Amino acid sequence: MLKIIQPYVERYARVIAKVVGIDVEVVDADMIRIAGTGIYEQGIGESIDKEGEVYRHVMQSREPFIMENPREHDLCGRCDRRELCRETLSVCTPIVDGANVVGVIGLVCFDEAERDIILGNRETYVDFLVQIADLIAHKLHDQLQVAEAQEFLDIMMQVMDVYNRGVVVFNAGGCISYLNRLARLELGLGPDEEPGCLKVERTGDFFSDLEEFTVNVHGAHRSLVGRLEELPSANRNFASVLVFDSLPRMTQRMSQFSAGEASGLNAILGKSRSLVRLKEQIRRVATSTSTVLITGESGTGKELVARAIHSTSDRADRPFIAINCGALPDNLLESELFGYTKGAFTGANPKGKIGKFELADGGVIFLDEIGTLPLYLQVKLLRVLQERQFCRLGSNRLIHVDIRVIAATNDNLSDLIDQGRFREDLFYRLNVIPLETPPLRNRPEDMEVLGQYFLVKYCDRFGKRSAPLDEAVFDAFKTYDWPGNVREFENAIEYMVNMMPDGGPLHPGLLPRKLLGSLGRGHASQTPAIHDGGDSVPLLPLKVLERRAIAVALKHFGSDTKGKKLAAEALQIGIATLYRKIKEYDVTGE
Repeated sequence: MLKIIQPYVERYARVIAKVVGIDVEVVDADMIRIAGTGIYEQGIGESIDKEGEVYRHVMQSREPFIMENPREHDLCGRCDRRELCRETLSVCTPIVDGANVVGVIGLVCFDEAERDIILGNRETYVDFLVQIADLIAHKLHDQLQVAEAQEFLDIMMQVMDVYNRGVVVFNAGGCISYLNRLARLELGLGPDEEPGCLKVERTGDFFSDLEEFTVNVHGAHRSLVGRLEELPSANRNFASVLVFDSLPRMTQRMSQFSAGEASGLNAILGKSRSLVRLKEQIRRVATSTSTVLITGESGTGKELVARAIHSTSDRADRPFIAINCGALPDNLLESELFGYTKGAFTGANPKGKIGKFELADGGVIFLDEIGTLPLYLQVKLLRVLQERQFCRLGSNRLIHVDIRVIAATNDNLSDLIDQGRFREDLFYRLNVIPLETPPLRNRPEDMEVLGQYFLVKYCDRFGKRSAPLDEAVFDAFKTYDWPGNVREFENAIEYMVNMMPDGGPLHPGLLPRKLLGSLGRGHASQTPAIHDGGDSVPLLPLKVLERRAIAVALKHFGSDTKGKKLAAEALQIGIATLYRKIKEYDVTGE
């Protein structure tokens, strides 16, 4: 360990030699010469393991030792260089740091005059060496503490980097004493750039329980959220600390939590021509910054398309903020979109609030059900689209944002314009890139892919063994209009998985009643028909007809044992077969 403070040890060795006029050497616990004067100076860094019996004895005894008769002492009997030794006397003392002996200081005489000087004042010289050994031990102890503190600080800074937060430590004058890697990255500072002073200003607003700050770096204003705390330190270099996230990074983290399942192009399931064309359109427009308007019926996956555009673009690592314009009252929607300062209106959060447009800075904001936006907000939205800036409610500070806007609606905006409920100029601003999500009834070839996906999803969720979907189920699916589109389709699969026995089968008898009841009623134009003379009869899956017949028989004869016997006779099947089909189709007599 003496190697850590070798320059200090060498200095002490020279001081000893100058004071006493005798050569000095210092070795560490591994018998390596750390310092030396005179003939020992050339051997610094070398091992004296073969000739260090006296030093080993001193380190073991932990006491000073004077060898008055070198070559004749018992300790010298084991030395390989005994016959070549010219020493006339040596004085040694251990260097002790707590429980550890870390080395030895040795005074070595080579003539009788030096030997007589030492022996004449042996106590003085021993005491002198002991004090120097204590000085070296204290210096080593202090240096080890500093090294340990530095190592701890380095580890803590690495922890802060792993924690993924920027850390800036300020001195009493407001200048930066220390900042970690992420802080440099977020503040736009190079790895070797001296940051100097950084002016941090509180805006008075909050993001959740974190305070908002603005900083000016190289003339660019940046928004940060975090905590600025005073440090209880007497050291003026450590007066306060700012632990922060940039607003875009904080928002990105939140949007990742809210993204749910897969949100890329692969999350749009299907192989129909209309869906393949939609995916190709998404790829083409993803790298643009132009506004997108997604239209389509409810449940066709408009938000899925918006997220696919975001995840395919160069903004994929930036925030995706979604808001349903129809889900909030008009008086709350403006503050939700644009934020407000503290005290902006009665009932406002006393800490203020950051709006969705500001949270989406650098990324994408998705405005669902845009057709429900009130006219006065349409004017403000138009201004944001044109100038990419706005003010929070209760503030006159302009906030500049770099965002891409994606809007969606299941309304016919042209009709709303004719009715005076939607601004024509806003429509043209939104409809730069129009995309349409096709309804499920127009792409029946996608039902098999969707069905298998949702079947696996809900079997896993409910802990059931997966089962194949009966072809008759797909035939039934294709006869239904699906007014709720994919959302309704998913609900139907979820219902059937709930109803089916573990491992299946998944047959038409498990279809939701609304879906089952609609088959063959009001869908004759979509269902193949058998023509017999002038009449036509819808061609339905046999299992659907069989389930209906059993349900009608049970309703007519009753669900008790006697009724089931009569139902079996009427249907011309055995009672055991009837019980099996009742269980298979989950039929009741209601």
